[in-house]
Amino acid sequence: MFRDETATVGLPMRMVVLTIVGMAGLAAMIIFIGDVSLVPKTMHADIVGIDDSTKSSLLHVNNGTKNVTIRVIDVDGEPVVGATVVFYGLHTSASGMTDSNGNARVNINTSSFSVSGEGYLKLLAKASGFVDYKNDFALKVVDS
Repeated sequence: MFRDETATVGLPMRMVVLTIVGMAGLAAMIIFIGDVSLVPKTMHADIVGIDDSTKSSLLHVNNGTKNVTIRVIDVDGEPVVGATVVFYGLHTSASGMTDSNGNARVNINTSSFSVSGEGYLKLLAKASGFVDYKNDFALKVVDS
């Protein structure tokens, strides 16, 4: 039935070449995927205290300027140096940058809040090589 063997001439060589090219492509993909430096790390930010008090994460409207301390750490618990930390919402914003211990001090003017009853300031932390951290309910603000 099939007596024409011209299509099979050189077939083994083509299979070898395609296998080598495929393996080289696969190796390149594995090297690219395995490069950990391309994958950003995760980080977490916590409010350490307000005006050097660790008792609360609550702000009152028209209560002056408050110094909020935030600590930013990576997945291994190590401090994230040089992260930008931003509180925003309720028609205000304030920012700071972490020091060598991963701590940032942000001054928030409580007279600029626009809240009736209660609301929340959002927290955003950004750093090179890290996935952005966001908390939509980071700091409770009450109108008292």
